[in-house]
Amino acid sequence: MRSILRRGRDWEVTSLPSESLISAIQTSLSCATPFAVLLAQRGGADWNALIDPSMQSLHSPFLLEGMTEALDRLQKAVARSERVFIHGDFDVDGLTGAAVLYRAIRPLLPKNSVKVDVGDRRRGHGLSKPFVLRAIDEQFSLVITVDCGIGNKEEIEQLKQAGIDTIITDHHLPIGSLPNALAIIDPHQPGDGYPNKHLAGVGVAFKLVCGLYERLEKPMPVHLLDLVALGTIADMVPLSHDGESENRALVREAFLLIAKGAGSSLGLRVLLETLSVNSKKISAMDIGYLVAPKLNAANRAGDPKVAFLLLTTEASDQAEYLAEILIDYNKDREIAQSDLIAQAEEKIREKGLNPRESGLVFLMGEYWNEGILGLVASNLADRFGVPAIVLSHGDRVSRGSCRSVGSFDISACLREHEGLLLQFGGHRMAAGFAIANENLPEFEEQLMRYAQEHRADMEIQAVSTIDTRLRLQDIDLRLFTNLTSLGPYGQGNREPHFLIEDCTFADLTLVGNRRQHLKGRVTQDGHSASFIAFRMAKYLEEFEQAESGSLVCHVGFDDWRNDVQIRGLDLVAE
Repeated sequence: MRSILRRGRDWEVTSLPSESLISAIQTSLSCATPFAVLLAQRGGADWNALIDPSMQSLHSPFLLEGMTEALDRLQKAVARSERVFIHGDFDVDGLTGAAVLYRAIRPLLPKNSVKVDVGDRRRGHGLSKPFVLRAIDEQFSLVITVDCGIGNKEEIEQLKQAGIDTIITDHHLPIGSLPNALAIIDPHQPGDGYPNKHLAGVGVAFKLVCGLYERLEKPMPVHLLDLVALGTIADMVPLSHDGESENRALVREAFLLIAKGAGSSLGLRVLLETLSVNSKKISAMDIGYLVAPKLNAANRAGDPKVAFLLLTTEASDQAEYLAEILIDYNKDREIAQSDLIAQAEEKIREKGLNPRESGLVFLMGEYWNEGILGLVASNLADRFGVPAIVLSHGDRVSRGSCRSVGSFDISACLREHEGLLLQFGGHRMAAGFAIANENLPEFEEQLMRYAQEHRADMEIQAVSTIDTRLRLQDIDLRLFTNLTSLGPYGQGNREPHFLIEDCTFADLTLVGNRRQHLKGRVTQDGHSASFIAFRMAKYLEEFEQAESGSLVCHVGFDDWRNDVQIRGLDLVAE
C-alpha cells in the first residue's frame, strides 16, 4: 500500500498466522482477534512467554562464561577488604553499569576502598594508559571493567604485570585473541552459552552483581533495575529477539519500580521530574529521546563524571544541581551540533561532493569536537542514504566516527582496513577509530573503493510493516489493556501498527502549544472513535479529503478523557 503522507514509504500487512493458533489463543485468553493475531505472530507456539515477562524468567548469571572465576575473586576482595577500581565507559550504558557495580559493591567494603573512573572522549573508549598508571600508582588490587575491556589486551597485560587482577564485564564482540584477564564475562566470547546475547554492558554488570549477592545469600538487588533499564534502552539493544525477552523483563520491572518512586537512583528521579517526564507512565521513548541525551551530553559537551555523580548521589540538593548542569550541557551540545553540521554542509558544497554517487560521506575538519562527530555522521547518513565518516583532524592523529545505513556493516569495513588504523571498535551501524594522519589519503581512497563494491548493502528498506487489520468496533479498554501486557515497547519490541480500512474523519482541529498536532474523530461502518496524529498539522488537508483512505495507527490512551484513543501514523491507499 502506498503512503499518502510520506513519499517514498510503503506499507505492507503481515501475513496472518495459522487460524488454528489464533483460535486457540482466543479460546485461552478470551481476547479480541487482533490481540490473538499479535501473540501468534510474535510468539508462535510459545506465545504465553510474551505476556507480562516476570523476574522469574531471568537466566541464571552462572550460565555466563567466566562468572565463577569472577565471583571467586570478588568474594576474596570482599573478605580481604581490598581496594577495587571500577572503569566504566563514558556513554550511558557504561555510566549506568559503573553505577550499578559501585552501588552494589561499596556497602560490602570499607569506606573509600571503591573508586570509579568513567573516562572521557579525549582518552577514548576503553581502558587508557593514564587509568592503568593510576591503578598502579594508587595500589589497587582489583580492576573491574564495565562496557569495555574486551579490546584492551595491552592495558590489561600491563595491569597483570603490576600484580593487579582484572575482571572484564563487556558485551562487545571480541576482535582477535582475548585479553589476559583473570576473568572475562561477555556473552559474545567463544564458548559462552548464555541464552541472551543482547545484554547491554549494564546488563552484564548487573548479572555479576546478581551472582555475587546470590553467593553472599543476599536478596537479588532489584532496586538497581532503574539503572539497568536506563543503560539498556540508551544502548539500543533489543528488548526482545527471536523469543528471548530477558531485557524486556528487566526494563518492565524497572518501570514498575520507577512508577512507585522507588529504584536506587535519586538523581534519575530528579532528572525525570526536571524534564517533566511522568514517571508513573514512563516509556522507552521517554528514556531514549529525553533522558539519555541529557546524560550523553556530559561526554559530548562537558564532563561525564557529572552524569555518573547524578546517578549515584544520595543528596537531593546535589541531584538538582547536577541535573541542571546536564541540561546546560545538552544546550551546549545542540549549539555545537548545529554548528558542526553547518560546517560539514559547507565542505560538501565547496568540494562539489556527491555522496549519493560516491556511496560514502568522508569529511574532516581541524580539531572538530570529537563528542559531536557521531551525531553529525548520523545526520549525514540519514540525509544522503549512504554511510558517513566524520573526522576530527589533529596534529598527528585524527579520530573518526562512523554511521551506517541499510545492511552495510561499518565495523566490518573498518576491520577490512585495520592495518591503516591505530585502533577501532564499534557495531554494524556505528563505529569509531583513530588513525595516523599520514595514512589518511590511502584510507579514504580504500574506503571509497570498498563503498562502491558494497553499494547493494546500502539499500534502505522503504517498506514498513502493519501487524494486522483492526476494526473500530474492536477498539476498547480491554484491547488496550491486552496491548500493555506486551510492553514495554522499544528496540526489538516495537509498538504494534494497525490498519483501519475505509474510514473518514470529522471534527478536525489543530492542538498543542504550537498547534502542531491534528485531532479529531475517525469513523468506520457506523462506529466512531477519538484520534490524534502527533506533529501532523501540515497534513490537515489530506485527512479532510481521505474518504477512501485507510489509517495506519497505534492504539493508545487519552489521559484527559480517560478513554482509549487512536494515534494516527499515516494514511494509505491501495
